[in-house]
Amino acid sequence: MAYTITKVFKIDVGHRTWTQDMRRGRGKEFYNESLPYPYNKCANIHGHSLLIYITLESDTLDEQNFVMDTDLIKVPVGRIIEKMDHSFIIDKNDPLFEDIKKIIEKENLRLYIVDFSPSFEALAKYFYDEVKKIIQETPYKSEIRVKQVKVTGEHMTVEATYSE
Repeated sequence: MAYTITKVFKIDVGHRTWTQDMRRGRGKEFYNESLPYPYNKCANIHGHSLLIYITLESDTLDEQNFVMDTDLIKVPVGRIIEKMDHSFIIDKNDPLFEDIKKIIEKENLRLYIVDFSPSFEALAKYFYDEVKKIIQETPYKSEIRVKQVKVTGEHMTVEATYSE
């Protein structure tokens, strides 16, 4: 048995999943030319409102009966959220990286650079890894674990979850 607590963050981001090609990968057998959108619609620049659910877990509660007070985890995670919110998330390996970076810098807009194509699944893993690093830097690293991170978007009809 374990206790869990989940903190939800909301952000708005732009991105493009430049690696998308519905004619390849899992589910490709369902693709056909009559679908009302192209095979790589998410390779276009677009945006989402995202909810990021961070779930921490512990076998015990602290002296205040908390896994961890969520207002406290909000501080370090909030630093990441603040940098990412209302920015354009781009993979440094994207073939359009330099062009997009140049336009964004010219207009003094916000850019958040990652080293993966920013799908919901990849963003869930990214946040999982970042929160895990944060927890590992605390004196409670042997008592608290990141159980999972869930990213919800696409008009809140799609959820991606990552856990170890």
